[in-house]
Amino acid sequence: MNPFTLLIKPRTYFTSLETHSTVKKGLAILSLAAITQMLSTLYYLRGKTTYEIALGQYSVEIRLFGLDYIVMSSLTTIFTALVILLGVGRIFGRFLGRTSPSMKTFINAIFHLFIILAVVNALFVAFAAPAPAEEYYIFGVELTDVVFHNVSLSWINAEKLRVSIEVPILYARKANIIRVHLNQSAVKSGGYTAEEINRLLAETRLEATLFQPSAPPNILPQTIELETLTFEDLEAKNIVLTSVAAVKEGSGTYLAQLILVRGIVWRVLTSAYLGLCVYFLHATSRKVSLLVMVLSYLAVTNLVPTLI
Repeated sequence: MNPFTLLIKPRTYFTSLETHSTVKKGLAILSLAAITQMLSTLYYLRGKTTYEIALGQYSVEIRLFGLDYIVMSSLTTIFTALVILLGVGRIFGRFLGRTSPSMKTFINAIFHLFIILAVVNALFVAFAAPAPAEEYYIFGVELTDVVFHNVSLSWINAEKLRVSIEVPILYARKANIIRVHLNQSAVKSGGYTAEEINRLLAETRLEATLFQPSAPPNILPQTIELETLTFEDLEAKNIVLTSVAAVKEGSGTYLAQLILVRGIVWRVLTSAYLGLCVYFLHATSRKVSLLVMVLSYLAVTNLVPTLI
């Protein structure tokens, strides 16, 4: 079935879903949408964004989102959208329509709807490819179940003596790292030029606290307020950013605007498709079709996780 039939002869398109199209094809389209969602998210988070913890004279790049997070968030987006669109379309079609196609046909029509998401994701990657990567400096972060690699740290102990150690691996149940001004206020999140970021690094100081740290064979206090902290890499179970600075140079806001446009286009086209689906399959009035479009747009906008 030619997808352009939907634009030229929508009635023929939806009729063909009842007579010729199979659920297997619909499932293939749904799977394609899920795969493109995962790949586009992976491409953006791994290839088009850089996050660095600003420790002072140098920064350490970290990965905020693991592959498991990307996969699960993409599947959650697809599944939530599927349930919402299926529910809104079927309820209004059954109660306000003059005909009632089989549930199999309607589900198949909703599966085919996700070809829109697959195309939008492909276009997003194509338009994002020429843009330089976005840079973010992390001025405040809370880490849970964190492992630091090749660590050097120092602190003042209970006897007011300075203690310094260097270890290949250090574990902490929780770690808070933040840069503060002289008045102890944290650096605010926002967009900064490279010159402004360098000035912030010079005018602020690092505060880092480790809770329940462990670095055998060293015996460490249950809580350490560090004076200095350097490391090469880290892994954490949970990462919560409390202060982030976006570098204004480079891509600027292009990629952020592109993500916003992608989300709007996908919601509008998806809602329009669902309205036409209800109109032709359930033989509803045009007013009901428009109502379905509006309600489905609001539902998808407010209940479906944002496309990254």
